[in-house]
Amino acid sequence: MKSLEQLEQKHPAYDEYVKLAEYLYASYIGGDRYRQGAYLTKYFGEDQSGQFNLYAKRLAATPLNNYVKSTVDIYRSFLFRELPTRNLGTLINNPQIQQWVRDTDQEGQGINSFMKSVNDLAMVQGNAWVLVDKPSYAVETVAQEIALGIRPYACVYTPANVLDWEYTRNVAGKMELTYIKVIESNTRSDTQVACWHADYIERYKISKDAEGLAEAISEYEQYENPLGYVPFVNHRPIPAPLPGTGYSLIEDVADIQKYCYNMLSELEQSVRISGHPTLVKTADTNATAGAGSIVTIPQDLDPGLVPFLLQPTGATIGSILDTIDKQLDVIGVITHTDAVQTTHGTPISGVALQTSRQLLNSKLSDLADTIEETEIKMWKIFADWTGIQLPDDFNVDYIDTFDIRDQHSEMELYTKALAAVPSGEFRQYVERDIIDMIVDDPAEAERIKKTIQVNDTESDNDDVSDNDDVSDDQA
Repeated sequence: MKSLEQLEQKHPAYDEYVKLAEYLYASYIGGDRYRQGAYLTKYFGEDQSGQFNLYAKRLAATPLNNYVKSTVDIYRSFLFRELPTRNLGTLINNPQIQQWVRDTDQEGQGINSFMKSVNDLAMVQGNAWVLVDKPSYAVETVAQEIALGIRPYACVYTPANVLDWEYTRNVAGKMELTYIKVIESNTRSDTQVACWHADYIERYKISKDAEGLAEAISEYEQYENPLGYVPFVNHRPIPAPLPGTGYSLIEDVADIQKYCYNMLSELEQSVRISGHPTLVKTADTNATAGAGSIVTIPQDLDPGLVPFLLQPTGATIGSILDTIDKQLDVIGVITHTDAVQTTHGTPISGVALQTSRQLLNSKLSDLADTIEETEIKMWKIFADWTGIQLPDDFNVDYIDTFDIRDQHSEMELYTKALAAVPSGEFRQYVERDIIDMIVDDPAEAERIKKTIQVNDTESDNDDVSDNDDVSDDQA
């Protein structure tokens, strides 16, 4: 049993890694969570409290254009454009597997939806921990487990909930997770922590004082780990050198988003000040700024103290908007999504668009490989919990090609090509390519191709027959 001090110990990389992960997650969620992060640059003199808290007012008045979320949504739309296929063989009708596929996390999420959530979280924060666990309620038969709904389930932990972890290299030289400490729940009154080892599991309940600080260990439980290994999978789309950590795909986008967020605040301030100039007057002068206002000044007022307005020219507004537009172009370049988003500024050449599509295709292919590997590991843990032997041909297959075709541009190219090359054989070649581009169903595409081939053959026969008649008449 660990002491309270040992339970509060964290991995050496935890604090720095979690701080970055929280910033990236707030950038993805946006809204009030982003405002609470106070990512606006604070001006001098904005530290007042109460009704004079100018910084809080500026936070409330500044909108957020969430480029992080739109980037993640674009990646997700391509990765899961076609749902993955799973070859389960004879296990496809197994009741436990059917329940696992329909409700993977015991909260109604099917396996496709669960994997989407895991991948989104890992793309944003750099990694996500997936636990495949099974309730320890004792039953005698599998039928009883099925009747009671006792089966393996998966749950995902964010980097903030994983306090400590340890990898050890086995005799074969492979790095294996041998220890992990996670926060299972955190309320105002207590925190529940689980420590997983290869041969046993510990669960602690830590009570809190009135200020929410850890006070004492109120409950402790230890039991055997029947698997003999720690059933966690660390999903990280871009692995970092330190095991258990990864690099976020949208960290640079989040920084640009924060920069544009500050620029929008500057824009709002510029527009506000331009529309509402500042009135400069002495304390004895009775005046307000606005249309139709009357200024009453003392008769003996020094002419040098006559009230006047301070009003910016508003010339900075255009430069701020140009700066934001340029940053949007940068986001498209670094994420390779400029070919699928509406771009600003100078149009992109065809070669540049094709290169961008190839780079996006490569990035998405790498992401598909990592999520596929993660799901296969989850299935293997599921099989160990249930005692099911996965078939030899078991496989999980995510699509790994994400070619983007601009059909309008290609149709324009085909039209020009047909006009430049007046050949019947070339026309058939182009028509078949157009069918493959437009018709999604391969079987239907082949049927249409055959009708075109039949029509072309009949047309050729008619031409031959007409030529024969002409020859006979001439004879």
